[in-house]
Amino acid sequence: MIASSPRIWHTVCGDLELLEAWRAGDLGAGGRLFERHFPSVRRYFRNKVPPTEVEDLIQRTFAATVEHQHQFRGEARFVAYLLAIARSQLHRWLRARDPVRDGLDATSMSLHDLGISPSAMVAHKEAQRDVIDAMRRLPLDTQTLLELHYWEELDAGEIAIALGIERGTVRVRLTRARQALREALTKTQVHAGTDDELDELTRRSWDPLR
Repeated sequence: MIASSPRIWHTVCGDLELLEAWRAGDLGAGGRLFERHFPSVRRYFRNKVPPTEVEDLIQRTFAATVEHQHQFRGEARFVAYLLAIARSQLHRWLRARDPVRDGLDATSMSLHDLGISPSAMVAHKEAQRDVIDAMRRLPLDTQTLLELHYWEELDAGEIAIALGIERGTVRVRLTRARQALREALTKTQVHAGTDDELDELTRRSWDPLR
């Protein structure tokens, strides 16, 4: 059975339609909105923090979303806004975990650098484990960029919102991220194959973290 695309999951009913109903007092609409995007938020944290921290960070993310729901104006799918909040919560958690460290530079520090041991993978293929392990050795923002593109199927505008960057820089950053992933795999003596093969391998590596 082939796993459904995240983009397909999210188009059954418009995010903005559910959000407007939620704002009008329909708590069920809010629940459906969160349920729809729960897998994406869980996947985001499962690949970045220890298993004991995942549920708490998910709850913090949803609580912050409720508090700041008025900031979402429908310029992109709700999941982009939700993942931007998840990223903010992750950075808060990382800073609190190591208050002695002088700041958090997500553009250069990787989970490996920070000594983080994310949730265990249950990969069906060794190649999937290799890709996920290599991603965790990339700078945190580079890892997240690849996840948003391959796993969540966000477009350039949505990635820009989730990462808090200019839309015009997304394509260049993605090209560099792919190259960084290829180099990380090469260092572990893993043959990444052609560009198309690397893309497909990275895209399919999300299955273990569903």
